[in-house]
Amino acid sequence: MLHALPLPVSQRCAAGLHPIRAWREFRGFTQTQLAMVAGISRAYLAQIEAAERTGTLEIVARLARVLDCLIEQLMPRHDEVPGRANAVLAAMPAKLRAILETIPESRWGAPPKAGGFSLVEHLCHLRDIDGDGYRVRIERMLSEERPALPDIDGTQLAIERDYQAQDARMALDAFTVTRWAIVGRLGKLEPGERRRVGLMAGTTEIDIDGLVSVMLAHDSEHLDELDALRVELGG
Repeated sequence: MLHALPLPVSQRCAAGLHPIRAWREFRGFTQTQLAMVAGISRAYLAQIEAAERTGTLEIVARLARVLDCLIEQLMPRHDEVPGRANAVLAAMPAKLRAILETIPESRWGAPPKAGGFSLVEHLCHLRDIDGDGYRVRIERMLSEERPALPDIDGTQLAIERDYQAQDARMALDAFTVTRWAIVGRLGKLEPGERRRVGLMAGTTEIDIDGLVSVMLAHDSEHLDELDALRVELGG
């Protein structure tokens, strides 16, 4: 396993290429080849390299094994390209609406056969994690010194707030308003503000850009699950 960043990879990243593309070209893979070996679609890999998707930790770990590098070497540094990260965050509501429109309304409450959230539960979860989680964490990190940021139990929240009984369109509308507010707030931050820190679960230090990376990974995980649900439900 290589730990030092090869100069050609470093130069490509400095030129604006996504780290995964830089490593892929350094190792001599085409998109099709790397996607096939990693067990994902070429379209999915193309979206990650174009910063349209983040990719879950599992996917990035697979790519790192194939490319013989560290997982963190495949993560773009959002402190260097905050506008790109903000654009991906801002695109999430439109991606969710596109999925909503492909699934029959009568099946919005249908969970996947293997278990997990239904469409309406996904939308309510994303709404509440943004509203009660990320937005609050960002404001506390900006106004307090190293605040303790408690975890949110999404499964328990779904039960307490009865997500299945809620309206999917209203949940998506509320998520959209909150997400755009978060993106607007992030877009106005100075570099020093982006380095403000908090303690996730009260123990692990994370700065604003690290929290953005967590948001992107969380979005990508739910998009993967929703894509699978859409296919299962015939969307």
